[in-house]
Amino acid sequence: MYTQLYTKTVYSLLKSCLRIEEYVKRASEYHLKALAITDENNVYGIIKFYQACQEYNIKPLIGINVFLDGIIPLVLLAKNNEGYKNILRIASLVKLNDNKLTINDLSDYHQDLICIITTLPNIDLKSIFTSDLYLGIFPEITDNISLMNKRVIEYAHKHEIKIVALNEVRYLNESDALILSYIEAIDKGYTISPNEIKIYMNHQYLLEPQKFLTYFANYPTALENMEKISEQCNVTIEFNSVYLPKYQTENNVSSLSFLKALCKKGLEKRLNTKNIPAEYLERLKYELSVIEKMNFADYFLIVYDFVKYAKNKQIYVGPGRGSSAGSLVAYVLGITNIDPIEYQLLFERFLNPERISLPDIDLDFQDDRREEVIKYVQNKYGKYHVAHIIAFGTFQSRSAIRELGKAMGLKEFRINEIITYIDSNISIIENIQNNEQLQKVIYEYRDIRYLLDIAQKIENIPRNTTTHAAGIIICEKDLRDITALQPSIDDVYQTQFEALDLENLGLIKMDFLGIRNLSAINQIINLIKKNHNIEIDINKIPLDNQKTYRLIARGDTTGIFQLESKGMREVLQEINAQCFEDIVAVNALYRPGPMANIPHFIARKNNKEKITYLHNDLIPILRSTYGIIVYQEQIMMIVQKIAGYSLGEADLLRRAISKKQKEVIENERLKFVSKAINNGYDKDTSEILYDYIVRFGDYGFNRSHSVAYALISYQMAYLKANFLIEFMVVMLTNVIGSESQTNKYIRDSIRYGIKILPLSINESYNNYQIESNNSIRMSFLVIKGIGPSISQAIINERNKGKFKNLFDFMNRCKEIIKQNTFEALVFSGALDEFSYTKKTLIENYNKIIDFYRFNPSGYFSDKIEIENSCEYPVEELMKKEKVYLGFYLTSHPVQNYLKNSPDKYI
Repeated sequence: MYTQLYTKTVYSLLKSCLRIEEYVKRASEYHLKALAITDENNVYGIIKFYQACQEYNIKPLIGINVFLDGIIPLVLLAKNNEGYKNILRIASLVKLNDNKLTINDLSDYHQDLICIITTLPNIDLKSIFTSDLYLGIFPEITDNISLMNKRVIEYAHKHEIKIVALNEVRYLNESDALILSYIEAIDKGYTISPNEIKIYMNHQYLLEPQKFLTYFANYPTALENMEKISEQCNVTIEFNSVYLPKYQTENNVSSLSFLKALCKKGLEKRLNTKNIPAEYLERLKYELSVIEKMNFADYFLIVYDFVKYAKNKQIYVGPGRGSSAGSLVAYVLGITNIDPIEYQLLFERFLNPERISLPDIDLDFQDDRREEVIKYVQNKYGKYHVAHIIAFGTFQSRSAIRELGKAMGLKEFRINEIITYIDSNISIIENIQNNEQLQKVIYEYRDIRYLLDIAQKIENIPRNTTTHAAGIIICEKDLRDITALQPSIDDVYQTQFEALDLENLGLIKMDFLGIRNLSAINQIINLIKKNHNIEIDINKIPLDNQKTYRLIARGDTTGIFQLESKGMREVLQEINAQCFEDIVAVNALYRPGPMANIPHFIARKNNKEKITYLHNDLIPILRSTYGIIVYQEQIMMIVQKIAGYSLGEADLLRRAISKKQKEVIENERLKFVSKAINNGYDKDTSEILYDYIVRFGDYGFNRSHSVAYALISYQMAYLKANFLIEFMVVMLTNVIGSESQTNKYIRDSIRYGIKILPLSINESYNNYQIESNNSIRMSFLVIKGIGPSISQAIINERNKGKFKNLFDFMNRCKEIIKQNTFEALVFSGALDEFSYTKKTLIENYNKIIDFYRFNPSGYFSDKIEIENSCEYPVEELMKKEKVYLGFYLTSHPVQNYLKNSPDKYI
């Protein structure tokens, strides 16, 4: 038997096509007792590898392949848990130092590591690793390898270093050398044809035991050392820890005591009274008891702290997201802004005492200031205790085909033709199975068949690292001892383990989401204050504003969070939304699955369909949704009411239904029916009710999330209904760069009676601006070819004094305005105020600019003779306007056809 000690998986990005699950499974089929992972310069795959080995009852050897001084390849294997920590430390050092490892780094972190040098070294490592240093020899499948082995053995003998049998594995089967060749071609950007394929003749696949042993039959010592290393390596990774930082309270008060004090004070503030209703006191007491039992007081305090920081810095924080809006503790701490009792939200949907799991409070921040909050957290807990979460870009069905087609040298039009057959939402094999036309193409064209066959084998392989969109890890311990770190998109480091791996290790992920709509709300409120001197606290606006509901009911929701799509607007019109609960319900219903209930919901609300209930006991629970199950919380309440489940037990059943866990659902039937009978219901009714719950339970949406997001929708609708011009100017500014969105918002503004003022060299800015008489001035940045730097340079010069005429502008901006920039300004209309035709401006550009270049003083500009030419044809001006703005503004090609139409409008 042998142990595979040197393996690069797909996480050695684009240097291997060996998938971890397949690797471990094959090792199990070969009856290997131990197996190593040694990815190049990273530990991305370690947790997945470790768990796969546990599943197949194989001993995992944890290691890394690094390059000393960027040259000498080393395989480092952890002997124990301390060695494992050093592997993680080294992985961090390598990534934080541009994939380089120094001799000093090795000296600092060599303890409990085995070092295998995979080539002849030119440096002495014996003083560092002593008896844990080895030289690797490889299967002698070529004369060159035999010669190299001979030199290694001579060197080892001379320097008294042990040798060990190695085989570098980078793919699973011998034939997979083909796949790796193409991956390397994609990585390096070169083209290879099937005839030129590089077949690896050094057997970099997982060898059968007998074959491996045969290769090293003449080197029994190397085989013995291989087994010796395997026996020495014993790493145990713990998956039952929780690495939550301690919140530092004043005077060493316990976290729980401090949390309780904050909650009491916060509840009095929220309800504006010291005479707290019993319902609130009981709910708060219950939630705190669950938090105490789960030991999550520090978690809530940490979130409370950075949300408080954000609010103190006037960074807009969303009202809540997900199930956390169901927590009264979160509400009274100011983490959320939804009263869970008022809106009948359930704490157990968030923290279930029947199912111990890590809490998950996701936070929404205005997207342009999210990084400030993350930086605050990093400064508070330390740069090695806070990190972004790594994610991986992979070869998806279309990208696999496109990249592979290029590597195979296929013509671009040929690749694009195949791509048209591919649905990116499903795998390549599913595309082939579902598309008869694609099957026909594959049958007729051998090169396409070959392309798709290889593409399937690289599909879903990681190709690059990215950053999780929102996830942040905050840890009490140095993250370099748990996950390893690497550089990220900013000064905050990034983990080397993915989100699920981190969760399995007990690291708590907090989602800091940047939401553009929150930034927009903040910008609109600031504009209202500037223009009207009105201070608006968006969290205290009335929820019964009739102008707002009229706007929503007519589907006039362009620019409104969650309510903007054409389908959603139609539903809002049909429902005739009149209260906040209508927005909550539509938010929950307008999703795949629940959509099927929308016609019934509308008909029942408008008294066109009879409202029925399966049982009268369901009326209090389903009355607000006209007898239709809309929310997951309703499922939980029904289960509690009918069968006497605790809400924690009800949530477990709800989860099983939503995850379609058939075995659990069937087992729960007996329990539900039995408890329902004990609760006074007959067997038939109990069975019918259970079937009803299972049938509609999968349709239910998280009400906590729906309420929270409906509140943002309402807030934006309120601002649009009551401060339209401020709303539209912010919306227009926020979609600069999107031609379709800009066109949509401009047309909406015109429909609302807002005048869109054209671009002006003397009046436009980087953002859209409100001018007098209900008008909005267009932004310079709408013009293609005018970026922020040019725009700001023009504005800076204009701040010294407005441009008096064309000559003044050209003289003062001659260093800023190149010919292409000038043309963009002309055809977008920004220079119209100088009263020349566009043709005149274009034809005289060189004459004017040359004059100022050779006469920098600008004197005698009145001597420049310019004849005002006739204007370009209207059709040409429209084309140019479309080119430089991305849409038609002053006119439209169809205008000519509408002039004589009895029904003309545009």
